[in-house]
Amino acid sequence: MDFEKIGRTRMMIRLPRHRRQLADLNYSALCDLLERYGIAAMKRDELRAYEGNEEMLAEYDEQCQAMEDQAVKLIASASPRIVR
Repeated sequence: MDFEKIGRTRMMIRLPRHRRQLADLNYSALCDLLERYGIAAMKRDELRAYEGNEEMLAEYDEQCQAMEDQAVKLIASASPRIVR
């Protein structure tokens, strides 16, 4: 599975104001973050399917939110030379 692609797509849905930057930016720090986000978002979806995982689900929700916040910071600090 291409977790970076999954993460990029899901992040674009969660952060519509940053869709263009997420689509255009391609540098290692952001790509690594998007890969981790893809894995975490998929795990979060798995946890939502089953009852009794509220604590773990809350942890994944927090992790995903933190990664979304970090992505916004990375986008804001990106140099125009990094655009694909």
